[in-house]
Amino acid sequence: MISVFVDELEFDTIIGLLDFERVKTQKIRISMEFKAYEFIDYADVCKITQEEFNKQKFYKVEDALEYFSVKFKELYPTLEQLYMKRSEEHTSELQSRVSIS
Repeated sequence: MISVFVDELEFDTIIGLLDFERVKTQKIRISMEFKAYEFIDYADVCKITQEEFNKQKFYKVEDALEYFSVKFKELYPTLEQLYMKRSEEHTSELQSRVSIS
């Protein structure tokens, strides 16, 4: 099994439940770990993650994890585990992990 790590990919996006969070972008950092039986391109994963965060405008990191577990499983069929951690300037760290079958 191959593990690929993305450590603190930083970008501006809209994420959050509150009205003011839905209007103004905020800087977030995403760390991810992928476990699969195939090559996962680090650069592609970073690009897809940032593009989809900006497109989907998730309410919660759990929503993002659910979305990306499906998205990345389609791209990488042997993906068995995806770990995602989000941190931002003014909130505590949020972590989620999902096993994919």
